[in-house]
Amino acid sequence: MKKKLLIVIAVVLVAVVAAVGLTACVDLAGMGPDEIKEYGTLVIATNAEFEPFEYFDKDGKTIIGWDMDIARELARLLGVKVDIQHMEFDSVLSAVSTGRAHIAMAGISINPTRDETVDFSENVFDSTQMIIVRSDNTDIQDAFDLEGKVVGGQNGTVGLQLAQMSEDWAYDFDDEGNVLLDSPILGKPAQAKGFQSGALAVTDLINGKLDAVILDKYPAEAIVSKAENAGKVKILETPVFEDAYAFAVSEGNKALADWINSAIAEMKESGFWEQNMTKYFG
Repeated sequence: MKKKLLIVIAVVLVAVVAAVGLTACVDLAGMGPDEIKEYGTLVIATNAEFEPFEYFDKDGKTIIGWDMDIARELARLLGVKVDIQHMEFDSVLSAVSTGRAHIAMAGISINPTRDETVDFSENVFDSTQMIIVRSDNTDIQDAFDLEGKVVGGQNGTVGLQLAQMSEDWAYDFDDEGNVLLDSPILGKPAQAKGFQSGALAVTDLINGKLDAVILDKYPAEAIVSKAENAGKVKILETPVFEDAYAFAVSEGNKALADWINSAIAEMKESGFWEQNMTKYFG
């Protein structure tokens, strides 16, 4: 009897492992809203190091924030569960392009190069890139004062790409969209250093290992306002760059991108969007 029971348990375990394996191998790229409903779970790729858009709650496990409340509302509108997956920021877009997630939501700035590998929703949030320096710093007053400095940023973000003088971000463009390499929007740093998070970059700034950090406005404000950083760092008034965020889906997935846009319109009509803005930005 015990031997038969063990055989039954073994068979069940094999079936469970097989089912998990099949689920893990499912290609989520190209799934429209109907296919996601059938799949039963909306998979979101994010980087929970970007307060107040996405960050870990006090329990250290639950990911909350402006984007994440919208993610949960999208799942509710679809009538499915939501699976929010935390990963490095520079892996978020590849998660949707390789079919590991349905939607990337991580304060993602739009630009033509990124648009070549994913499709974007409509603009959902306007933001700016800001410079953080130590509170006693008087040498850096604006973006052009970064010339010859050591500047940090979060890996994969616009802030770091500005510090790296990326052609996609650090220069003006003409009316036809051609980059003007003789027209930079900031002084060229002597060195650009990437970090897993903006908070780690600011820690190195405080410790004298960096001259400045470039981060998105609201995460910068959240980091600078933390008790451990109080009085040690400040944000310059003049932004480096103005940009807009959007949600990303796999390239060519027009059905899902269109549905997200219609869902955003529904959230605005219902009052959810305004409530979410008030919740996180007052």
